Amino acid sequence: MEFINRQIYLATFSTNALKVIKKYGCGIEYNQFCISSTLDDDKVDRSISAMRNEAKGCNLTTEDGAIDPAKAVVHGPFTEIIPEAIDKMAIDMAMTRVNQAYAAVRRLGLNRLVLHSGYIPFMYFKEWHASQSIKFWNKYMEDKAEDFTLYIENVLDDEPQNLIDIVRGIDDPRVKLCLDIGHANAVTLPEFTVYDWIEKMGPYIGHFHFHNNDGTGDQHGPIMEGTMDIEQILSTIDDYCSADATITVESRDCDESVWWLMENVGK
Repeated sequence: MEFINRQIYLATFSTNALKVIKKYGCGIEYNQFCISSTLDDDKVDRSISAMRNEAKGCNLTTEDGAIDPAKAVVHGPFTEIIPEAIDKMAIDMAMTRVNQAYAAVRRLGLNRLVLHSGYIPFMYFKEWHASQSIKFWNKYMEDKAEDFTLYIENVLDDEPQNLIDIVRGIDDPRVKLCLDIGHANAVTLPEFTVYDWIEKMGPYIGHFHFHNNDGTGDQHGPIMEGTMDIEQILSTIDDYCSADATITVESRDCDESVWWLMENVGK
């Protein structure tokens, strides 16, 4: 089966990630800022320096030594980033952290940032989460560059419609969805399959996170080991998503997953 060629990235938390990136020539998705404290003033310079060195070591730089923006995505902080929080101090803290992430992305010369939706089930109503998320992300995007893209990623979201409502409500072409198929497979409501998520969210998806599991938890397994059929996933993506939607492998044991994707869809 032939699929649309797509840019493939590998998450840096994966085992031997830098060696695998260099081995297969894929791009990089940086995870240094996933823990928000790495954005503190006394740590961020060290993190940025390490990220630049990683790009250089993986041959992901341009002729002038800068990180190639086409070869790198940054995953932002997900600790305590809750757009639907009721406490204004929590909202202010979250906004500070995601703005710090944006500043670091620009210092790196990059233009793409993945941030979690922050939805917490059983604590917040979905309608409240959607309405407050729209306010939060619209405020966030007010001063961001035209070439910047924000990807909002599902984590504990158990169905696709709320995310669709959020991105529609934001109504900014710079804001897209990142569908993490492993997260969806682990928590989706019984009436949905991951293929349904792709079909429904398709026009709004700009980026994917790929890993597999048995449907009982977020195991971050190799893409061919789990209940999802990756060939069917890719075929559904080709049917419903833009040809420029990109993919990051988030399998902890990543070598075979990256090899397979680079052989079948990588460019």
